[in-house]
Amino acid sequence: MILNVDLSTRLQAQYARLRTWISELDERLSLRYGDRYDKIKQQLNGANNWYKKTKSEAQSSNTIPLEQKQEKAMGQFAKAGAATARKEGVVKQRLKELWHTITNT
Repeated sequence: MILNVDLSTRLQAQYARLRTWISELDERLSLRYGDRYDKIKQQLNGANNWYKKTKSEAQSSNTIPLEQKQEKAMGQFAKAGAATARKEGVVKQRLKELWHTITNT
């Protein structure tokens, strides 16, 4: 139990040092690159927000976005296949009618 408390205390101290280092680095980059750094930072925050949103949606629906796209594509292929089969049936019927017309005359 004492080891866990000691480890927890050390991890908290290291976390605080890392947060300080990150804030100092952020400040230096902001001073050095100005608006460019701010724009990149905003883009990264936007990407991070999109990722979190997509991840939470995927977890709540219990499916992976790639699987959703695959299912959608399979549905579209199935519809296209059914339409093709119907058209094939119509073409076969017309050919039969033409064949009977030609052979009966």
